[in-house]
Amino acid sequence: MVDRCICFNKKFCDLKLLIDKYKLNNSDELRKYFLFGENCKFCIPYIEMIFETGRTEYKPVFNDNER
Repeated sequence: MVDRCICFNKKFCDLKLLIDKYKLNNSDELRKYFLFGENCKFCIPYIEMIFETGRTEYKPVFNDNER
């Protein structure tokens, strides 16, 4: 399962706490509190899904070009 931003070793559940605490609506707002997606960028789709689903653990998602 994917449950964190690997580059910054930050769990998605911790990001969800920030999202809920500050009533954030999107990843741009979240970036004001935590830097992510600046290195490998693999966490970006998962963090977007936190806003869509509220979940913080996911099966790996691959871009068709990455397989």
